[in-house]
Amino acid sequence: MNHNTEHNGSTNRSENNRMKISLSRGTETWFDVDDITIHVWASTWSGREIVTVCQGQQKRVVSDKRSWRLTTPHEFEHDGQHYRVVLLVGFGKAAVELSRNGVLIDSDEINKSGIRIDPATGKLDWKYALKELALPLLAGLAVGAGFGYLAGVVL
Repeated sequence: MNHNTEHNGSTNRSENNRMKISLSRGTETWFDVDDITIHVWASTWSGREIVTVCQGQQKRVVSDKRSWRLTTPHEFEHDGQHYRVVLLVGFGKAAVELSRNGVLIDSDEINKSGIRIDPATGKLDWKYALKELALPLLAGLAVGAGFGYLAGVVL
């Protein structure tokens, strides 16, 4: 599978990062190892996770699970090798680790949490900070207003 031609329109993906995350399409990553491509997909909404081995034009689903855990292992064998793919999900970040015969051989991670600072100027990226803080601030405001209203009615 050629990632540059088949997946060139993806967001959050570059030459150094084979992972992409989308709220509507889920999380995807690819590992090219041992003349195969291991494709990992996880749904953002349903918790479904699928690991597929692609060799030439042949594709084979080797693991298909539904999980709401923060860490989910997927184990399978291919051509006498034991592989383990672990999906790690946290607030603002996702990672996928690939091990062969118990040895970590590759991993991808996207971290969307934190505050960005421009290294050239040393200044805070306010546009990003406000964008990342807007939803939690609005949710906190709504919960606080609702709690204040209920406390005022009850008392």
